[in-house]
Amino acid sequence: MSAIASQVRQHTARDLQAYGRRYGIDYRVPALHARAEEPVVRGEVREMALGQGMELVASDVEVLHRYDSRSRAPSPLSIVVMLEGRAEVRLADRRLVLTPGTALSVQLDARHGLQATQPAGQRIRALTLGLGEARLAELGAAPAGHEGSRMHAWQLPTPLRQGLEQALASPLPERTQGLLLEGLGLQLLAHGLPPSLAHDPAPSARLSPGEYQRLVRLRATLEETPAAEHRLETLAQAAAMSPASLRRKFRAAFGRSVFDYLRDCRLSLAHDYLQRGYSVQQAAHFCGYRHATNFATAFRRRYGVSPSSLGHAN
Repeated sequence: MSAIASQVRQHTARDLQAYGRRYGIDYRVPALHARAEEPVVRGEVREMALGQGMELVASDVEVLHRYDSRSRAPSPLSIVVMLEGRAEVRLADRRLVLTPGTALSVQLDARHGLQATQPAGQRIRALTLGLGEARLAELGAAPAGHEGSRMHAWQLPTPLRQGLEQALASPLPERTQGLLLEGLGLQLLAHGLPPSLAHDPAPSARLSPGEYQRLVRLRATLEETPAAEHRLETLAQAAAMSPASLRRKFRAAFGRSVFDYLRDCRLSLAHDYLQRGYSVQQAAHFCGYRHATNFATAFRRRYGVSPSSLGHAN
């Protein structure tokens, strides 16, 4: 296990923005300016890598000012566990309240993010277990192609909750604690695995290991060079597939078409540029759009606001 040690400290709105850039989350503190130095939360946040493709974030914080968050990065599977405190979550038109002992399994695409509100004046102790596609495939739960984001709330079994509490409080050596937490993480996965991952995919959606790895590399290319002029024939050649096979198998692997995924990568990059103070025209150009009007239309469909309003807010 590798861990990023964290001591008890105060986290400002600026700190939340920096954290959000790393994890693809937009934070908003209604009572404070985005660059205010007044603390929003006080406490400890620990990030732990539990082996390849499996990460645990443990938070123990006092909420001084209400803050809202919205994820904008795809997530094959995340499991959120509330040990103490209360949070309101929203996904599309569904709303839930997380209370102690509640767990939430979430699958997110790039179009519909999970929104959350943490009220002020409370202590929140929570865990977030994140699993990548490769780790899920290794565990026999490879993501099936699906449209849209999903969330499922469930009650944490008492023995598992007690085990998590003890593991977090236990003064064990780092490697020993890592093995303990990895085992508990697998128990969380066993209880919280969504039906879409728990069943075998349809024959038409199955991919060979080699095909899946080539598609993962192709997807990484789109993420790393979203502004490039990608063509289906060139992408298919890179994946050693015909264009028709690439269209079908990319959707089977990741739940979206190749160019829907590319568009989301471009808009995510543009969102970052706008938050850093670039103009709408600059953001459009840097992320591969030739016309700012086309970019503005796509951005509004993706985020629900115009890019100019985001630029003015920052």
